[in-house]
Amino acid sequence: GEQLTTNTENQGPPTRLLVAAIDLGTTFSGYAFSFRHEYLSDRLRISTNLWPHNNGMSMKAPTSILLDPEGEVKAFGYEAIKTFGDLAEYNQHVDYFFFNKFKMNLYQQGGLSTDFKLHDISGKTMLAVDVFTKVIWYLKQHLINRVKSLDSRIQLAPEDVQWVVTVPAIWDDKAKFFMRKAAEKAGIEGRNLTLALEPEAASLYCRYIPTYRTDLQGNAQTFDIFRPNTKYMVVDLGGGTVDITVHSVLESGALEEVHQPTGGYWGGSTVDNEFCALLVCIFGTDVYQEFQEKFTADVIDLFQEFDLKKRTFEPGKDAPLSIKLPASLIELYKMRSGEDIQEVLKNKFDQEIKIKRDKLQISPQVFIRLFNKSISSIVNHIQSLLEKNTVSGVSVLLLVGGYAESHVVRDAIVSHFPNLQIIHPPESSSTVLKGAVLFGHDPKAIVARVCKYTYGIAMMVPYKEGVSDPSKKRVINGEEICDDVFDVHLRVGEQVSLSENRTGKQYNVQSGQTHSLLEVYASSVPNPKYVTENWCTRLGSLVLEVPPNTQANDKIVVLLYYSGTELGVSALNPRTKQETKTYFDFLG
Repeated sequence: GEQLTTNTENQGPPTRLLVAAIDLGTTFSGYAFSFRHEYLSDRLRISTNLWPHNNGMSMKAPTSILLDPEGEVKAFGYEAIKTFGDLAEYNQHVDYFFFNKFKMNLYQQGGLSTDFKLHDISGKTMLAVDVFTKVIWYLKQHLINRVKSLDSRIQLAPEDVQWVVTVPAIWDDKAKFFMRKAAEKAGIEGRNLTLALEPEAASLYCRYIPTYRTDLQGNAQTFDIFRPNTKYMVVDLGGGTVDITVHSVLESGALEEVHQPTGGYWGGSTVDNEFCALLVCIFGTDVYQEFQEKFTADVIDLFQEFDLKKRTFEPGKDAPLSIKLPASLIELYKMRSGEDIQEVLKNKFDQEIKIKRDKLQISPQVFIRLFNKSISSIVNHIQSLLEKNTVSGVSVLLLVGGYAESHVVRDAIVSHFPNLQIIHPPESSSTVLKGAVLFGHDPKAIVARVCKYTYGIAMMVPYKEGVSDPSKKRVINGEEICDDVFDVHLRVGEQVSLSENRTGKQYNVQSGQTHSLLEVYASSVPNPKYVTENWCTRLGSLVLEVPPNTQANDKIVVLLYYSGTELGVSALNPRTKQETKTYFDFLG
């Protein structure tokens, strides 16, 4: 029969005038861009925006968005937090929507669908896809206005811009598909959009920054970890996720992935949750809940300050750590309990936690304990990865992401892995953002990846006595059929390269209809037999357009492939040699 081979190498995005990247993180978001001519003369000439706040300027702003009662964007980032606080002061915030750290909800959501809703800070709901769309839209407009302000004569047609949106590498295909849909709703056309995996982007950026290490005489020497045949692990420590991938450098200098992305939800937010639990422990559940409901703006301010302390605190200091508490919390406690919180704490925490006027003072030991859960998960995971065959030979850990700025986390990793060289590039919170721009210019920089799941299509095959599962037996037109068979296209752990030719598989289509549906499944095991097994998940439908000249017994050759960061598909009618138009619907 006719075999369909696709060579996905020449399907890369065309070279565009401008590459624009949006990094929508759990805690912080931002954008960056560079023109093709800048990239060609200096890879690292990448423009970012500087968002002003109380302590200066930063390349990323909090992932917070304020929408007016009509659902229009009123403010974003630091400005959204400030405006929300001002509105709350005069109790005018009631009809506004305020969302922050909402990306976490996508992980915890198992069966993600288009009608999945998010709750804002006061419990009002809005479609999740709309909230993501509004943030992407805001950053996209901000970026375009920035580019225009650089040169008023510049005319940007949609085709001139390659957009890149970052996603955690451990996300499943539904969540990636969700992010793509949100970007498309925000006005970025699908063909002008690439999704970049966060640790991959960081890895690409780190290739270009010199890494220093000191020799015995104390002189700094540049050290190239990106020599051919080096294997290194990228540990991307974000606000929500910890995303780990392992790359190896080829002779050509290109990168290939040698183990599929792994990780978990052990990022900086885990520490915030522990701090929240500590506050409940100090003030009691009732008071803290009332504080959260009545003084939402104060809650946000308190956690903004905690976030700063989390990153700047250095272990080994004896002085207690001081965090300013909102007056509203201290007054509320007094009003509800009739007691003075300062007095209560004297007997309760054995001097480890005190409150002086409006300052919460925490001993370094207690503060470090807030990191324990997160750190032990990260360290254990890295340890178990290092013991795998494909990962053997890793000599370098690259720590990137905003949470990697925390001394507590870095020190813990360094002390647990004394035999590895641990590199923490400066400005680690913007490595993903800038790397996403590099990925947009050169999407083929990573030439091979390892499948994170087994992918396949549900099909019916002739029933075989003694082989097929009797519970799957169906009789159709007098023929005995075995249903729900998992027809594997890609296997978990299999390395797929951009340049290899893959062979498709044949499926029946219903002629006389304009569309035919196939069901796409993912599985965590290499050889699933039936799509109904526990370790299989339905991703959604694959829609094939059936052209009018299709005959009754025509088959269509379908190929699932993973040429980049997303699952792709191509299809062909071998009789007519016509390519069949096809698309996924994973959120239906």
